[in-house]
Amino acid sequence: MSFISASARCAAAALLLTCSIVARPSETPDQALLAAHQAWATRDMAALAHHARQLAADPLADYVQYWLLDLRLGQSGSGSGSGPVPNADVEAFFSRFPDSPLTEPLRVSWLKALVRSGDWSTFAAQVTARALEDPEVACDNLQERMRRQDVSAVHDARALWFSPKSQPDGCDPVFRLLAAENLISRDDIWRSLRHALGSNNLPLARYINSFLPPLQGLGEDALTQAYTQPRSFLESWDAAGDSRSARELALFALSQLAARDPQEAADIWQRMASRFSKSERAYGWQQVAWQGAMVQHPNALAWFGRAGELTDDRMRAWRTRAALRQGNWDEVLRTINGMSPAEAAQSAWRYWKGRALQALGRGAEAQALWKPLSQESSYYGLLALEELGGQLMLPPQPSPLMPEEIDTLRPRLSRAMRLHNLGLVPESQFEWNAVSRPLSPRQRLVISALASQAQWYDRSIYSIERAGDQQDLALRFPLAFEETVRQQARQNHLDEAWVFGLVRQESYFSPQARSRTGAMGLMQLMPATARWLAKRIPLHHFQWAKSTQVDTNLQLGTFYLRHLLNRLGHPILATAGYNAGPNRVLRWVSGSPQDATVFIESIPLRETRGYVEHVMFNATVYGMRLGQPAQSLHQRLGTIPGMRPAHSGEPDPAATP
Repeated sequence: MSFISASARCAAAALLLTCSIVARPSETPDQALLAAHQAWATRDMAALAHHARQLAADPLADYVQYWLLDLRLGQSGSGSGSGPVPNADVEAFFSRFPDSPLTEPLRVSWLKALVRSGDWSTFAAQVTARALEDPEVACDNLQERMRRQDVSAVHDARALWFSPKSQPDGCDPVFRLLAAENLISRDDIWRSLRHALGSNNLPLARYINSFLPPLQGLGEDALTQAYTQPRSFLESWDAAGDSRSARELALFALSQLAARDPQEAADIWQRMASRFSKSERAYGWQQVAWQGAMVQHPNALAWFGRAGELTDDRMRAWRTRAALRQGNWDEVLRTINGMSPAEAAQSAWRYWKGRALQALGRGAEAQALWKPLSQESSYYGLLALEELGGQLMLPPQPSPLMPEEIDTLRPRLSRAMRLHNLGLVPESQFEWNAVSRPLSPRQRLVISALASQAQWYDRSIYSIERAGDQQDLALRFPLAFEETVRQQARQNHLDEAWVFGLVRQESYFSPQARSRTGAMGLMQLMPATARWLAKRIPLHHFQWAKSTQVDTNLQLGTFYLRHLLNRLGHPILATAGYNAGPNRVLRWVSGSPQDATVFIESIPLRETRGYVEHVMFNATVYGMRLGQPAQSLHQRLGTIPGMRPAHSGEPDPAATP
C-alpha cells in the first residue's frame, strides 16, 4: 500500500469528481446526505457509493441506498457498459429496509431493468399491484402475459390501445403483437387515428399511422399541409381521389381551420359535406361546433344540432356550455341527461342540471339535486348551498388535540421533517405522504397541526384535506405569512381574501414550490415574468434568485395581479389571466354582459377553468376568516362586463403557464 498527499489524491480523483469527498472528511450526516443527493442528481456513482458507506447507519440510509441502486439499475442494460444489477442486491434492500416507503419505487426501477435484461421470470414473480400503477411497468406486464399466451391479456391490451392517453414507448411491443396477430383491426387503427388527430396529438397520430400498410395510411406531406394550411388543403381536396386517408385528412384539416375561424370552416363544410358519408358529415359538424363553442361563437349550438346525437362526453360538455351561453335551458337539461352516468355525476353537471330544472319551473327537482351537492366543500357545493338559500358557515371544530396524540405521532414524522429542513422538497413530500397514507382522519388532523407549527403549510393542507370529518378551517385555509400578504395586498389595493385564495391555489403557501415549467415561489412566477415586473415596480439590482424569497415573491405577484385587474377590469378575468395570460382572456370575453358562473364554465382551458373556480371558492372562505363583511360566492363572482377591455399592446407575461 502506498500513501500520497491530499493534493495529489485530489488531482488524481478529479477525473472521478471525488476530490470534494477527500477534502471534507469531517462533514456532518446532514452534509453527507445532501452530498449524496447531489451525487445522485449528477450521476456520480463513485461519490454516491462513498456517501452510502459513510451513512450506512443513518436513519435515512434507505434513501442513500435507494439512490445508489436506482442509479445502478438505470445504467444496467442501457448501453452504458454496465452489466445487470444482481437480483440479490435489490432483494437485500427489501430485507434490510422492509418498512421503507422507497420499496415500491425501487421495485419499479428494478422491474424495468429486468425487462431490459430479458429476465421475464423474475419480472413476473416480482410485479405488484402498486408497481402496475406505473404505465411502463403495466405495459411490460401485458407483454409478459401475452408471451405466455394469457388470453385475458389481449382484452387488457386492446383497452390500452383505445385509451385516450399517450402510452410510454414500452407499450409498443404489446401493440405490435396485437397487430401481428390481427387482434386490432384496420377499423380499430383508423378509429384511434381519428381520435388522435381530433385531439391535435400529431406525435400519437404518426405513431398510430405506422400500423397501417404502406401507401394506405396518411402521407406525411399531406398531413403537414392539412395541419399548417388547412384552408388551401380543403379548397384543393379532390373527391375523385377518394380514399380513407384522404377523407380523414380532410376532416383533420377542417378541425384545424375551425380552430382558427369556425365560421369559415362551417361555410366550407356546408359546400363539401355531401361528398362524405353520413357519419363523416356528422363528425365534421361536431368538430366545427366544438371549436366554435370554445371561442363562444353564437352559431356553435346550431352546428352541434347538425352533428346529431353525440357519443363523446367531451362534446356533450361543450354542447352544454354552448347552450348555457344562449340561456337554452331545455338544451342544457337534454344534453346533461344524455351524458354517461360517470360524467353526469360530476359536481359541475349536477349544479347546472339544477339550474336548468329551476329555470324550467321544476324547482322541487332542482332542490333535491342541490341538497347533497351543497354538503361538498367546493366551488359547486357552495353555489348549490347558496341556491338553496344557505350560506357558508364555520364547520364545528374537532375536539382539542391531546398531548398523547401529538407525542405518539411526532416521531413518525422525524424523517420527513429532516428532509424538509434540508430542502429536499420532493423527498420530504414523498416521505410525508407515505406516513400519512395509512393514518385515520383524526391522526391526519394531528400531523396537519404539527406541519402547521413547523410552517410546512403545503403538507399541513395536504393532510387536513384528507382528514374526513376532522376539519379545522384554520389548518385548511391558513393565514400563512399574514402580515406580508396583507401589506402587499393593501399596497396594491387588492382584496386580501382574494390574494390569500390565489396564493393558496398557486403553492399551498410553499416558498420552495416549483412547477414543471419553472414557475417558482408562493405566487409561482416565471423567470421572464419576474424580471418584467421588477422593471415595472421598479426593483433595482433585482436578481432572479431573490424572486423565491417570501417578501419579494409576494411583492412581484401582487403587483402583477393589480396590473391584470387594471387591464382586464374584473377579478374573475384577472384570476384567469394570472393562470393563462391576459391576451388569451381577452379572446374569451363576450360582447355583452355575462353571468360570471357561465363565463367560468365556458373557459376553454380545463386547467384555467378549475383554477378560477378554486381561487374564488378559497377567496370566499378567506373573506370569512379575515372577518370581512359577509359576501356570498355569487356576489363575489358578479357579472362579467360586456365591453371588451382595451388591449394595451403590452407583452403577455404569464405568471403561471
